[in-house]
Amino acid sequence: MNKLLTMAFAAALITACAAPVSNERYEKTVFVTKASFISDMGGLAGADAKCQAEADDPESIVPAGTYLPWLSDGIDSPDTRFTKSSHPYVLPDGTKIAENYTDLTDGSILHAVNVDATGAPVLGAQRFWTGTMTDGKAVQQFVANVKKNSCNAWNGTTVYRAIATIGITYKKTGEWTNYRQSLCNSLGTPKKRLTCFQQ
Repeated sequence: MNKLLTMAFAAALITACAAPVSNERYEKTVFVTKASFISDMGGLAGADAKCQAEADDPESIVPAGTYLPWLSDGIDSPDTRFTKSSHPYVLPDGTKIAENYTDLTDGSILHAVNVDATGAPVLGAQRFWTGTMTDGKAVQQFVANVKKNSCNAWNGTTVYRAIATIGITYKKTGEWTNYRQSLCNSLGTPKKRLTCFQQ
């Protein structure tokens, strides 16, 4: 009898191990920062730290992990820095924005990126720094035939007429990341948020 029970337990264990694992645990969470920042963020490393700080905040509901901003400095970009997931990208409330990285970068998304790390909706048309095209690659900025890479690579606002591409929170078309250009050093230019992606 004990032998039969042992065999039955072993069979059940093998069946459980062979069962498909839910993709849910592999989903990558995406959020918009609550805080807004001037373009001088200390480069990509400084922007990385801002995303990570909000992800790790005690009020955050996002899963533990590494979070990087959807941000390019003219050389490095999500295309070169991100882990390109084959699983869905979702907001903190579970809403899916893309089926995978390929879907994320095909020119449109399934839902606007408009929830912060606490799960609260980001209301209105909130702008965020990107420097990034819809395909996840860096926008190459030129002003009067002089290359002006994304606010001096996010390392200062003193470069003459430096500009950067920005995104906006209510769009699902490619404008979610490539909405318009913003001057970096204009006194009238407000701070902007970041969008942060789990790796």
